[in-house]
Amino acid sequence: MADRGRRRIARHMAEAKLPAGKTLDSFQFELVPMVSKAQVMALVAGDSWLRAGANLLLFGGQGAGKSHLAAAIGQGLVENGWRVLFTRTTDLVQRLQVARRELALEAALTKLDKYHLLVLDDLAYLTKDQAETSVLFELIGTRYERRSMLITANQAFGEWGKVFPDQAMTLAAIDRLVHHATIFEMNVESYRRREALERKRGPDRRAARATIKKSLHTERIETSMIMLSAAASHSDRRRRSHPD
Repeated sequence: MADRGRRRIARHMAEAKLPAGKTLDSFQFELVPMVSKAQVMALVAGDSWLRAGANLLLFGGQGAGKSHLAAAIGQGLVENGWRVLFTRTTDLVQRLQVARRELALEAALTKLDKYHLLVLDDLAYLTKDQAETSVLFELIGTRYERRSMLITANQAFGEWGKVFPDQAMTLAAIDRLVHHATIFEMNVESYRRREALERKRGPDRRAARATIKKSLHTERIETSMIMLSAAASHSDRRRRSHPD
């Protein structure tokens, strides 16, 4: 039974198409303080929100770690026995468009029901095209309160009018997504930019800055000690010159 369980998880991990190396162990929670590690670990259990068909929405700028966190949550859920599919939003929408042209959209949406969680990465890159957004809207409507979705997006809800062609569809999509949802707003500096700057500086410059900083700190301490010694000597001379 244990062997069957391991094979099943391995099979579900392969079908999930999760990006390699994006795990909770490698996610730097300290750089994204608005995301609670305890809350994420509770989400990875999956019991309450996946059974209720609730959603998880990750907002933030480029390089904030949205895709990494989404993939890491997906991996944790698969390891806990849930079925997950990770896909770029544009890729899935294109497949659904093909299914619509072949009069097989309903079957394609039903096939996605086998996944307890559908991860749509980079919603903002979807073009404002009637055909694309209509199949996305149908996907959201089909899974509403039945199957969960995890969506990452660079744009806040106020800018989703750039994705959906009209305001009514925008409001309806947002309403269905947020009705039962946990939202993380990851408003932090791009980790890719931060790493690039660190590489540009190099270890020698970082070590040099640390040495300079240490030297300055030592110099300040020495200067303070000299000043205190001088003040003490001056006070002692005054006491000898003016005894009580």
